[in-house]
Amino acid sequence: MTKREQYGLEFYKLSSDGVTGYNCRRKDGIVGQNNSLQFLSYLDRAGTEFLLREVNAFLNTDESERSIYKSMVMEHMDLDIEYPDFRIDKLPYTFPLAEIKDLLEEWLDFLNT
Repeated sequence: MTKREQYGLEFYKLSSDGVTGYNCRRKDGIVGQNNSLQFLSYLDRAGTEFLLREVNAFLNTDESERSIYKSMVMEHMDLDIEYPDFRIDKLPYTFPLAEIKDLLEEWLDFLNT
């Protein structure tokens, strides 16, 4: 099972007047904590690669040197790495950082198709 399936997400392309956009949404339309994962829709290839580098660098850092890291990839949304978790927009729940890494890789693969 892919991470997008695990979290009930759907990736799709929108095309209009020769311009293609990429979107991420909940399959079931149910409002819940997984809705916050739709932040992927705001990430283009460069933004996704940047966030993925931040996540990988944090996962490869010695545990004694880890502290809360605030990603700068998005201006209108807070993305915080709080090892071993990932917090979106200061919400009271988090997602496992390793799973966010996998989800970002899936999103990047989708953007590259």
